[in-house]
Amino acid sequence: MKKLLLVLLVVALASFLLVGCLPGTTPDEDEDDGDDVVVPVTMTIEDEYKGTAGVTYVGCFKDVTVTFPEAVEVDYVVYLAQKVWNESTGKYEYYPDPMLATTPNTARTVWTYEDFCFGCATEGACEPICLVAFVKHPCCPGEEVALRVVTVDCYEPTLDLFVKFTDCEDPCVEPDPCAPAVPGAYMEWTSRTTDVCETDDCCEDACSGDGPWSLVIDPDPCLGPCDITATGQGCPVEGVIDCGCLVYDDPATSVDEGIHYVDFSFEDNVGNAITSTWLLTFDTDSLVTFEVGSRDADGIYVPGSPAYGPDAGGWYQIYDDCTPILIIG
Repeated sequence: MKKLLLVLLVVALASFLLVGCLPGTTPDEDEDDGDDVVVPVTMTIEDEYKGTAGVTYVGCFKDVTVTFPEAVEVDYVVYLAQKVWNESTGKYEYYPDPMLATTPNTARTVWTYEDFCFGCATEGACEPICLVAFVKHPCCPGEEVALRVVTVDCYEPTLDLFVKFTDCEDPCVEPDPCAPAVPGAYMEWTSRTTDVCETDDCCEDACSGDGPWSLVIDPDPCLGPCDITATGQGCPVEGVIDCGCLVYDDPATSVDEGIHYVDFSFEDNVGNAITSTWLLTFDTDSLVTFEVGSRDADGIYVPGSPAYGPDAGGWYQIYDDCTPILIIG
């Protein structure tokens, strides 16, 4: 009898130890063995984008959130890792090693890791990875609870971009009787180049796809009179700012009206962006300075370099990601 009791005690202790090494979530005390719906653990990624072919794309440094239907037990931690093919061993291995611990909310149901480096294992060259979430006790190896296959896009889109300024009183432009001319210029921009035989649009993102673009003219109303935003989606990147916005300098006033700023941005579908800020300086009848700079973390303009041009047609080239073809003016 004593031997039987001893055996039962050993079995019971072993069962407790096994339970302690399994991923722990606090069970529902009202759990029913009937037709309960099993709620899965979910894993979401900041700015993830699902393309038309069903492929999910993510950027390089993005937040990852793992959500559980029930609280993860105390002493258990949720970790993240990528499964990466190791050529030398001939098998998939976890990267990084050790895995990265996430941070829970107070209810221990939502666990987050900020700025997970998706491109660190694949160089971000539009390659798929397996992202794995673990629940792990410090004494145990843990178990996978969620897995996502995503394609990493770490590179911004590419484009050629040309900009042209035309005097609003240009004799080649038909005047609009309903909109009296204001001393100044209208601005055109395009990512398309044209020669005698064909038009080429150098504008694309070869991974997650080209996304939104915008030009914000004089974003600070204290620094310029325009305050216009032009937006678009995808390629080509092109448009016109009509007369009445970019005005010439008026020597009769004490305000320098001939200075304008343009904030340009072009993104892909996971948030990788090309950005720049242009400084335009007009005198009383023409553009005299076109500088391509940037903004610092506080939004202050940082000087850059003069825009290339203009060519014979009056076009300045801001970006040159393809072999340029002369625009016929």
